[in-house]
Formats: sequence, C-alpha cells, structure tokens
Amino acid sequence: MAEENQSGTPVEGAAPAAAPEAPATTTQSPAAQAAAADAAGGIVNVLKTNSTARYVLIGAVALAVLASMMGGGESVKNAPVAVVGVGSNVVLDNPNGGISQLTQGPGIVNVSGANDDDGTEQNVCKAQPGTRATVEEEQVVGMLPFVKVKVLDGDCQGKSGWIAKVNVKAG
Repeated sequence: MAEENQSGTPVEGAAPAAAPEAPATTTQSPAAQAAAADAAGGIVNVLKTNSTARYVLIGAVALAVLASMMGGGESVKNAPVAVVGVGSNVVLDNPNGGISQLTQGPGIVNVSGANDDDGTEQNVCKAQPGTRATVEEEQVVGMLPFVKVKVLDGDCQGKSGWIAKVNVKAG
C-alpha cells in the first residue's frame, strides 16, 4: 500500500515493501566453529608428535572395547542347593552325574587326596545316584556347605559321612 521515502513518511500508490528476512539460524556461531576446528587440529597434532599420547589413546580404546565385551553374565546360573535341615530325608544325586563320595570330614572334595597325612583312609563310601539318606549335621567349609548324612539303602547302607550339599536333594 504505501512505500516510505527517505524521510520515513509513507508514499501513496507504491507497492508494498517486502518483510525483512529473518537471519538464518545456525547451531554454532562462527567463533565456536573456529574453536572446535582449532581443538581438533590441536588433538591431531599432539597425537602426531607425542607417542605417549598415542599409546594412552590406544589403551583407552582397548579398555573400552574389553569392558563392553565383559558385560553381562546373566546366563551364568548357580547349582541349586537343597533346603534341608538336620533330620531331613534326602536323596544323594551328583548334579554332574555319577557317584557321590562320602568322606570322614567336611571339605574333603579331592578324590586323589583320599588319604590323610598319617595314611588313614578319608573316603567312607561311594554312593550311587538315588541313594536315600538322613541328614545328621550341617557345616560350611570355606564358602561350600556340607552335610553329614547316614545312608539308608544301597551299598553304603548304615554308613555315615560328609558330602557337599549340592549333591543332596530333598525327598
């Protein structure tokens, strides 16, 4: 409708003036972009000239990769341990399969070390899977729980010995 002259007063019959364009917005100012470029150039220069900095960077990357690969562990499961007490009837069953070894004392889990220092036999009996027994005592050696059982049937009937609690099922 009106155009303005140099004095700022509107002039009749002139075409409307176009609205001034909004300035283009940038995410960074030119000064910030220049600073980022200088920093990147400085880092590259340090890595080119300083071998120790290169080794530190390589070590940090390797450590990050190793840490990411070691995460998880949710698939690891502990062997179930029976909830039994003194006087409970149990079934001897090695979770790894095979026989269950009864020993004179708790904590003896090594078959090859079956003899004590003075030559006495430490193995009481080797019970077949499914052998029934009664719990007489409980004890923890290190972090491994043991139970003393009296065997009720099978080749070891009437014998009493210690066995890892993981080899015992309630029932």
